[in-house]
Amino acid sequence: MSASLYEFRDLDLMMAVKGGGVTSAELADTIGVGPKGVQGVAVRASWMRRFGMFDYDDKQGVWTLSGGGARVVESKRQAAALTTVERVPDEAMVDVMAHVTARYRLGDPMMAALLRREFMFGTSAKSRVWRG
Repeated sequence: MSASLYEFRDLDLMMAVKGGGVTSAELADTIGVGPKGVQGVAVRASWMRRFGMFDYDDKQGVWTLSGGGARVVESKRQAAALTTVERVPDEAMVDVMAHVTARYRLGDPMMAALLRREFMFGTSAKSRVWRG
């Protein structure tokens, strides 16, 4: 199994790193891709670093959450707002999406990357959510 965007959400990987620094091998093991997936995990984590989600310590060889990544993980733990969004009728989700796209355009670049990539994960036929 690969560690592509279509196999794992960025948030999946961020939650796996939440406690502190992990090596690419440890992260591969945590998400279940094993030793054969280490290189793919390293590439994926490198992209996430470019987008501002992860930091990398060259000396120790470990990935950690960036400041923005840590805020996203913490908000996931406090996801009471998700219950509110789940209650929104489907027809009103158009307004919710308008707010999401405004934040995408005007907000933090790391959050824009996360939003775009989450949309790709959730809507692509290549994604594991569509394959079952």
